Amino acid sequence: MKKAVAGIVLALSVLCLVPKAQAGFIYLGLQGGISKQKAGFSDIKFNSDTAFLYGIKAGVKFMMFAAELNYFQAAHNLNSNDISAPMWQGRKVDTSYLGANLRWIFPILVVQPYLTAGYGFYTVDILDIDKDDNGGFNVGAGVELVLGKKFSLSAEGKYHHVNLDINKKSFKVGDFSLTGGFNIYF
Repeated sequence: MKKAVAGIVLALSVLCLVPKAQAGFIYLGLQGGISKQKAGFSDIKFNSDTAFLYGIKAGVKFMMFAAELNYFQAAHNLNSNDISAPMWQGRKVDTSYLGANLRWIFPILVVQPYLTAGYGFYTVDILDIDKDDNGGFNVGAGVELVLGKKFSLSAEGKYHHVNLDINKKSFKVGDFSLTGGFNIYF
């Protein structure tokens, strides 16, 4: 968590130093929504679990493109119908993501749909079992509703995928997130 906060502070500092005329629009935003996680652990399959997701983002928008840094966190529960794995039943899973995304924006006057793809580091902490972090990718689409020169509302759906090593076995996490939020432009 300390590394994530330090990375965000560093990224925001760099974004604030970039001259506005060269970078386009610099923005900061908050996001919240739902995260639907589908986990798989070697030969054990878990039911999907939906949880609240919250995070922050910062980016630089230039013409039809944007580069964005994202951080989010969500807490899920592992639930399985497999009676041979009682130690995993109801286990809390804290998931966080810190990464970078590129956006391809389709500029229309007020509504701006976009496609996004990125890569980042996911940290998964399974309570009293193990913790691991690894790189993974995400893809998605969204829409931004521009309300003046300094404010916009956004909605976005993304699919996240990462493979982790928990108890020396492969732990696969597929996660679909649906978020809404706002951006303030500088």
